[in-house]
Amino acid sequence: MKKVVNNVLYQKKGVTISHVASSLLSRRVGDRIPSISEYQQEFGVSRGTMQNALNYLKEIGAIQLSSRGHMGTYIEKIDYLKLQDSTLVQELMGIMPLPYSTTYEGLATAVYEQLKEYRFNMAYARGAVGRIKLVETGTYQFAICSQYAAEYAIENGKNIEIVQNFGNGSFVSRHVLVLRDSGADGIRDGMRVAYDCDSLDQSELTKRLIKGKKVKLVDIRMQLTLAALEEGIIDAGIWNYDDIMETKSFEGLHVVSLNEQDYSSKFATAVIVVQKGDAYLKEVLDKNISKRYTLTILEEVRTQKRRPSY
Repeated sequence: MKKVVNNVLYQKKGVTISHVASSLLSRRVGDRIPSISEYQQEFGVSRGTMQNALNYLKEIGAIQLSSRGHMGTYIEKIDYLKLQDSTLVQELMGIMPLPYSTTYEGLATAVYEQLKEYRFNMAYARGAVGRIKLVETGTYQFAICSQYAAEYAIENGKNIEIVQNFGNGSFVSRHVLVLRDSGADGIRDGMRVAYDCDSLDQSELTKRLIKGKKVKLVDIRMQLTLAALEEGIIDAGIWNYDDIMETKSFEGLHVVSLNEQDYSSKFATAVIVVQKGDAYLKEVLDKNISKRYTLTILEEVRTQKRRPSY
């Protein structure tokens, strides 16, 4: 079946089929679909081409429709996998941070649970800079990052937009400063400080904390911060408080909370970003990813009431 579908899609009429299938991915049984004339106007095709596209999707079992006269046409059955096979993309791909904490495991579990009717996969990569770039280039359809990273990228001209905001504490409970010297209350002159240019959150927080101080920045991946502290490679670094508490890896290190002047809830807030203007994908995510349900699953994973599944 997939080979036949692919052969059709790469013919001239395949572009229209792909557009229609993409538009239907965000709909559910009972939803009204646009009329033929509305589709014609949206996609700029003839009535015959539009009718053929809908007939093709019905023939392969992607949708079953019922006409209700002047009320319009409604979906009776829908097969999201067959619809995806009928688009040129054929798979939904997301990308998020490496799931080294229960919070990230919870986010991954929540997204998989809510997109289980689709052909979907999640990739994991460090650094919001790289994740956002992969969405911009179309390699991945969406990314999860902090609200701060997303807004920073948008302000600096990146072709993305935020489509979902999960609220404070959904990305991390908070960030903290970790020090080798148990007697230190913050960053001092002469310290070697971890700096990860690929992490918009870590790099910005670090810059705020070292302002006006004479320190040496050490280029190091954020995930290696605690190991580098223990090995004496650095004296200070920003880290995720969730991981510290879960792994009990702070023994022998000094953990200092960040003050309100240096910190913002935007660093602790998870958002989903997509390529700007991707209306169909935005509809799919808006319709399937619920903030309330995501936070429920996230809390269940955090409290070990649900086993992570991603």
